[in-house]
Amino acid sequence: MCAVHNTQLLSGQPVAQQILQSVQQEVVALPGRPPSVVFLRVGEDGASVSYVQQKSKKAAEVGIHSNVRVFPETISEASLLQEIARLNDDPSVDGILLQAPLPKPLSFTNLTNTIRPEKDVDGFCAVHCGRLWQEGDALVPCTPAGIVELLKYYRIQTAGEQVVIVNRSSIVGKPLGALLLQHSEFGNATVTFCHSHTTSLSSITQQADILVLACGKPHAFGKNFVKKGAVVIDVGITRVAANNERGYVLQGDADAEDLMGHAAALTPVPGGVGLLTVAMLMKNTLRAYHLCHNR
Repeated sequence: MCAVHNTQLLSGQPVAQQILQSVQQEVVALPGRPPSVVFLRVGEDGASVSYVQQKSKKAAEVGIHSNVRVFPETISEASLLQEIARLNDDPSVDGILLQAPLPKPLSFTNLTNTIRPEKDVDGFCAVHCGRLWQEGDALVPCTPAGIVELLKYYRIQTAGEQVVIVNRSSIVGKPLGALLLQHSEFGNATVTFCHSHTTSLSSITQQADILVLACGKPHAFGKNFVKKGAVVIDVGITRVAANNERGYVLQGDADAEDLMGHAAALTPVPGGVGLLTVAMLMKNTLRAYHLCHNR
């Protein structure tokens, strides 16, 4: 990447709109009932409530039927497993999504691994994880899939580039790394993972041609962490208290103001990767519908 004078904002809006229009057009053309997805939410975590509402609203806009099942924080893992088993066997349900985070001691991994692969619209079960790393046919986790769609839309090449991902979760970091390592036009990158035990973090992130931030530390990454001319993909989104009607503002991990004129390109928060996560969920739900009906 070369030095820059102006930083391009990589809005997720046009990318998400393109994906959603394609999904809507295909849903309208389907014979019979529309695709159906069930969202399972445990407790009343504010962010989880908001995310599920956004997903339900977007599903309705593209013609996908959604149902939200809400459970108390005291629910046992055995009871949730029973609910997932019931939905697995329900032919009227094409997709199942378990909203994270879950209250302790519920195991998100154990629960998601019981969702039938063809209904796992989040792509988190072991079957899809394995297929992804083997470059097989998988339902890909929505945020990493959305990031790749963003790179494609803005023609940001990854082949031969140094990509540093500040995240090692199974939701973002690991699947994104797998995608960017694949033998594909928007793969073939050299990928480095950083995390809470990484020492000399800034010396590693400064080597990145493409830097992906997803650690939930608002405005933590400024010029001292970013090579001049790098592309910064900001996945972090944190509610920070503010004196406004909502009582908070959403902030990313990148210090956007500090990076203006320094980074070649930057995703805004909000309005960036988050929009793509929801759009890719709709695409995965449509794919799950086809998987369920073509068994």
